[in-house]
Amino acid sequence: MKKIITGVCLLFLSACGTVFCGSTQNITFNSNLKEVKIYANGALVCSSMPCRVDIDRGSSALTIIAKADGYDDEISQIKSKINPASWGNLISAYSWTTDFATSSMWKYSEDGVYINMKKTNMKKAEQDAFRREAQIKHFALLNYAEIKIGNPEYLEALLSLSGKSKTDLQTIIANAATEVELAENLAKL
Repeated sequence: MKKIITGVCLLFLSACGTVFCGSTQNITFNSNLKEVKIYANGALVCSSMPCRVDIDRGSSALTIIAKADGYDDEISQIKSKINPASWGNLISAYSWTTDFATSSMWKYSEDGVYINMKKTNMKKAEQDAFRREAQIKHFALLNYAEIKIGNPEYLEALLSLSGKSKTDLQTIIANAATEVELAENLAKL
């Protein structure tokens, strides 16, 4: 009985976001270049790719700026949303305030970011090729799970985007262990 009472007390006093997720979120960055500097909300967090960084959680969007010599800066944002783990706090106002105070009630919408750096002063033909490659990579990164399981709609869309044979695509998909690997291998076609 003592264990049950202790367990119930701990449940009421715990802050689910803080306990299960912590006040930082691990985010992976990768790019089509190795020598890219990544700034998160103005602070340098990476100086070469790929990298993995613990970023403090917060309620506002995370602004990412990628810089490399000879390439245009890429600016993007990662939205912040309520951390699903914090919904366990519905039983206690104390838990909500703890998660709020530690920013653990927030979660960035992405755990991985791929940045496609574009050369400064590209010619029209280079821009067209870059845009096509970026579309293929973007599609592969966003739809990796559906592509990997062989969803016919996604495979047809990828065939249309890439213009390659179904056999070549199936081989690349089968050999890709991660979203980034799939995106990079598809871009090499």
